[in-house]
Amino acid sequence: MGFSKKFFVCAVSAMSLLAGCGDSGSSSSNDNNPSTPADIPDTPSFDVSGCEVSTDASVTQQLESAKANIADILKSLGDGDFRTAQAFSAQTKATFKGVLDAHPNNCEAQLGYALSIVTDLVNNKEIKGFIDTVSNKQDLADMGVEDFNKILVTSDGKLLTSVAQTAMAQAIPSLDSAVIYMRSVVNNKDFTCKYTYEDRTYELDRGEFAPALGALFVAKAILTFGASINIDISDNGSYDWMNEADRSREVPELAVKQMQKMFDTKSSLTTVYSSWKTSYKNIPNLLDSAISYVELGLQYGIEESKNGTATQKNDPYIVGDGEMSDVSATDFQKAIDSLEHYRQGLRTGVEVTLPRGSKVTINISKFFDITDGFQDYLPYHHINDASEWQVPVDGFYWSEDMDAYQSYVDMELERELEKQVTKAGTVDYFSAWTREAYSWDDEEPLDYKWQVCMDVDYKDGGYTYKCYSMKLDNCTITFGESKSYYGDDDDANVTVPSPIKLSSNVCKVENGTHLFATAYQDATDNIFYFTDASGKKTISYQALVNGYVEGDKLKDYEVRDFGKYIIFPDITFGGVLPGMTADKFWEIIATESEEDDDDDWDDYTYNDEWDY
Repeated sequence: MGFSKKFFVCAVSAMSLLAGCGDSGSSSSNDNNPSTPADIPDTPSFDVSGCEVSTDASVTQQLESAKANIADILKSLGDGDFRTAQAFSAQTKATFKGVLDAHPNNCEAQLGYALSIVTDLVNNKEIKGFIDTVSNKQDLADMGVEDFNKILVTSDGKLLTSVAQTAMAQAIPSLDSAVIYMRSVVNNKDFTCKYTYEDRTYELDRGEFAPALGALFVAKAILTFGASINIDISDNGSYDWMNEADRSREVPELAVKQMQKMFDTKSSLTTVYSSWKTSYKNIPNLLDSAISYVELGLQYGIEESKNGTATQKNDPYIVGDGEMSDVSATDFQKAIDSLEHYRQGLRTGVEVTLPRGSKVTINISKFFDITDGFQDYLPYHHINDASEWQVPVDGFYWSEDMDAYQSYVDMELERELEKQVTKAGTVDYFSAWTREAYSWDDEEPLDYKWQVCMDVDYKDGGYTYKCYSMKLDNCTITFGESKSYYGDDDDANVTVPSPIKLSSNVCKVENGTHLFATAYQDATDNIFYFTDASGKKTISYQALVNGYVEGDKLKDYEVRDFGKYIIFPDITFGGVLPGMTADKFWEIIATESEEDDDDDWDDYTYNDEWDY
């Protein structure tokens, strides 16, 4: 199966697994979700207008001193050095606030104070801590699940998600104040702010102020989005279910129950808190305002370019078509046209061209109309009982061989061996696999065909790598001492395993020969299957992963045919994809995944001895 196709099957299947029964008629879930919404913040209300010029020499001196730090703040923000930016901002914020208290219409003080607010927001400890936690991929990749779960709960027992959402909500009023001040600055089209940095004088004008105001609207949209949605995946404040899922080879019942509760159609996960619904639905308007102000700044640059460089000598960049220009007016106009294109996506929908040429219409505003969670939009499916998860049903055949990646014996054997090993100590990591035995000494032939090897890490620091011989009698495996094929065995913590009786699901005897359940491609748990709207099975996850045999050829299910098996209740996803149909949806998925689909199973013919 090609990488893109396999990735998509896994993605859709994972969504369905997490969605529990996925039936809108399912019973009420026991939603052990303790998350409570942050309080809706009060919106500041005050008027600033005009651009008052101070005639007080002491005020002018204070402003000039504070403005000297603006360049350092902007440079630090541009370098991503938020801590330094905040240090500079702290020196100036009190100055700007003092001037505003006495002269509320002073545009320079309004600009400086707004910038200080943004700097504080960027370096907010709770918000920054949350972002750093979820975005620091390198550290997370090296971190175990149990250690990762510990950082999801603060030192005083609060959930990191709740702390972050409260911080986001509390930051919005300050951001609203910054918007009010910046709007006043932008509305005064003749206002400019000059400052000196490294012996050069710079002049900021509406060309810079308006896009900055647009960025504030985007920031408010992001904070509102973050504070509005229930993202708590804990089980009544605990993440033990994640630890169990990470450690256990058995069906992690606690984890399964929690995932089914979270993604049941009546779960609160991904729903918008009732008190935040109005603010959440207003996000498209915030983005619309952001686009308007960015366009205003770009248009200002275009108009200014018509006068050449006369009014741009001290600007951070020069707009025009001459040799001294940094950016052309044509590029600015293209940017405006592009923004208008996406503004349409906020309202009636916009056509987007995907990398492989597929076209899809997206109506972003409809996304923000979905406030009761996204579970209702997942495909129809059925979660099997936990007792059926380890049973091969589709996409397998019976073979005399055991392949480490395709054999269901390996999966069952690993689980049973882990039970025995965990009795001897606390296991941090366990892995077991079978392989065909091989003798390095032709004079001492082996009296067994198979070996099982175990790799065990213990929490106390102990480690074991050990292989054992395997002999089968009516699907019962007995183990014996065996040398590994390299080095000496470290068997300090492991004894010869007790006999294990393989289930009839993975082993049978025909005409005196042992046969083993073997997947066509990948041994896969029988977790769930897709259904139609009536609940009738269409295809299992096992079958989708492993494909099917036609004659003597193994074939993958074609993505273009997935619509026969994977059926969505609403393929437009609440109008987010207006005009979408099942055929068009799967055609787009197939087209966009073709580039990575390098495997060609259709031309592969298996040996006759491989009897499917």
